[in-house]
Amino acid sequence: KLYTYSAPSGTGKTRYMVMNACAISLPYIDDNNKVIYRGTKDRPDYQKTLFITTEQQVDEIQTMILAHVSGVNEKSILLGNFTPYELERIKRALDIIDKYGNNFLIECIPDPSIAMLRARLTKYIIQDNIEYIFYDYIFSSPGLLSEFRDVAVREDVALMMLSNTLKEIAATYNVFIQSA
Repeated sequence: KLYTYSAPSGTGKTRYMVMNACAISLPYIDDNNKVIYRGTKDRPDYQKTLFITTEQQVDEIQTMILAHVSGVNEKSILLGNFTPYELERIKRALDIIDKYGNNFLIECIPDPSIAMLRARLTKYIIQDNIEYIFYDYIFSSPGLLSEFRDVAVREDVALMMLSNTLKEIAATYNVFIQSA
């Protein structure tokens, strides 16, 4: 299925989706400094996820992942302003990410078109067995609009076609796609 999250600009849609992707693919450190696993430590139950970013760089998404897994404020990580206790949590989180990081794939596509997305998503689904996709976010990129320049498709129609393509991919391959 395709699930679309809608909220005003700057309200944390990307962080929300990163958090959801982390919950499926990575353990995290809780408030009691305990590593929480899906399943058990000996038999973890994690799924491979793909996070497609369109406006942020890969390192920005990686910082959000580190903040989620460590439980340390993202701003503190970015500024290097953390306590010795938080530093220890960050080091533990880096070990977790190193061990389980293959479950969380990130692709940056700053100028997506429908044809490009269809090809890339299909590749990840078939070659990497991806079942959970987070697409941040649906917008009218130059690549999308140029696909329809010769047929004079309105911008809202192009956005609907992009959404329909994501929905079609989800249904065809029986994968979860979340976007905003």
